[in-house]
Amino acid sequence: MDKKPQKVVLPNQAPTDTSAEAMAEALRSSFIIIKIAMVFLVGVFLTSGIRIVSPQERAIVLRFGKSVGEGEKALRKPGLLWAFPYPIDEVVKIPITELQHVTSTIGWYAVTPEQEISGNEPPPGPTLNPAADGYLLTGDPEPNIVHVRVRLYYRVSDPVTYQFEFANASNVVLNALNNALVHAAAKFSVDDVLYRNVAGFKEEITRNVIEK
Repeated sequence: MDKKPQKVVLPNQAPTDTSAEAMAEALRSSFIIIKIAMVFLVGVFLTSGIRIVSPQERAIVLRFGKSVGEGEKALRKPGLLWAFPYPIDEVVKIPITELQHVTSTIGWYAVTPEQEISGNEPPPGPTLNPAADGYLLTGDPEPNIVHVRVRLYYRVSDPVTYQFEFANASNVVLNALNNALVHAAAKFSVDDVLYRNVAGFKEEITRNVIEK
């Protein structure tokens, strides 16, 4: 009677390694998770560059410190704005309708910043302290000393020049105001400055500031 042939397993033919299949499946799952994470990070990167420019503002995009566009083309209008996140891009917003102001620092009694902010300023001293107190000289034949403090309100009409031509625009305006006060006081008598021609004195200050 013939015997049926039996399957012979050679020593070098091992059964399928189930642990290797499990590892391969785990790697495939890991790659899928990594892809999802990368898509998520790209989405976060893109959405983090969204900015909102209000109707009271104009914006300028700086890419590695240099303006994207020149002149009027550099200005971004109100609405949604997309730029690469920092440090690639930097979005500078400039208020154009908001009133800004500076207060003269020459021609007034010495006060600390805290006193000026609180409005609780000490009364003037009985005598002038030239080392601490500010003052102006009038245009009288014999100049008189007067104390004047002026607050100047202004708006930004040229955002590009405001951003790129001046390191600190508010300081430029303040210096122009202080210089205007000195020149205006030298053209008026003490009586004109204090009560007789206050309107003319103010107009002269404004004219001097504009000419600066």
